[in-house]
Parts: sequence; structure tokens; C-alpha cells
Amino acid sequence: MHVKTLLIVAAAIAGVLLYRKVQESEARKTVWSQATDTVD
Repeated sequence: MHVKTLLIVAAAIAGVLLYRKVQESEARKTVWSQATDTVD
């Protein structure tokens, strides 16, 4: 029973870390595209 709970907690933490990494990547991509955008 405890092993199952531990796996669920580990999966939740991994999910949060993955989500934060994706958000950070998207933010960096947005900043980069704005910085390298050609000015008319």
C-alpha cells in the first residue's frame, strides 16, 4: 500500500517538474522570437 502511494507522489512531482520545464521553454522561445523579430 505504501509503495503505491510513493509511486503516485513520485509521478506527481515528476509531472510538476516536467510542466515547469515546458513552461520555461515556451517563455524562452517567446523571448527569443521577440528579440530576433525583424523590425519594419
